[in-house]
Amino acid sequence: MKTKLLLVLLLLVTFISCNNNKKDAYKKSESVVTELATENKETAYTSKGYKLMQQKCFICHFEKPDPARRDQMLAPPFLRVQEHYKPTYPIKDEFITAVMEIINNPSEENTLMPGAVRKFNLMPKLVYDQEELRLIAEALYDVDYGSALKMRMNQDLQMNNGEKWKLSQETMSQINVIVNDLNDFKSDDILVYNQLGKDVFNDAKVIMLDDSYEGELWEQIHNFFSDIEDNMHSLMATKSLIEAENEVAILKIKFKEFTNYFE
Repeated sequence: MKTKLLLVLLLLVTFISCNNNKKDAYKKSESVVTELATENKETAYTSKGYKLMQQKCFICHFEKPDPARRDQMLAPPFLRVQEHYKPTYPIKDEFITAVMEIINNPSEENTLMPGAVRKFNLMPKLVYDQEELRLIAEALYDVDYGSALKMRMNQDLQMNNGEKWKLSQETMSQINVIVNDLNDFKSDDILVYNQLGKDVFNDAKVIMLDDSYEGELWEQIHNFFSDIEDNMHSLMATKSLIEAENEVAILKIKFKEFTNYFE
């Protein structure tokens, strides 16, 4: 009897000890992950690319949106650049290539930020040392800018004194093309979903870059598309069918709301 009791006690002690060891190991691994994340953040901010960014880019670009200095903004903040380019180019090398290409050859056709182009104009084409530009693009990918609320000129879509905003027939036809493409879409191929995202974004970009819309009307168009840019970019790049289906469903709903404000 005593022998059995001793065995039970021994097993119990062993179990508790193993459990504590697992907890200690988990805490250590969690601590290592936290330390690595902190180390990576420090490395990004102390990298040569970040220092070059400070010297060459901060003249025009803020790191994050600053409502108090909105009138001083000459170009989109780097946080916003990340938000537009990382969903479309989640792989670091592809992100760097895309950023280098748009800086070396700025164009409305290739931009992922049509709202910023309308607001700030295209970035001027300048001559850059390509190795320095690569380091800056790498830092732009690595640096954690956190998050910030979107600085919209109007926080919500507004009616035109209780009436819908009047748009051109070409614009409304473009919207109908987008809506029909979304409603008629059927596929189980992720690459086809990605292409749909590109097609929708390119059609929307034509409207966002239309310089015949100005003032309050353009601000409302910008507000509408600002709310769905993330969805379009995600659809362009996602490798998950479930995520792609979800993004298409969201875009269907949001584009359906377009005619609540515009006609």
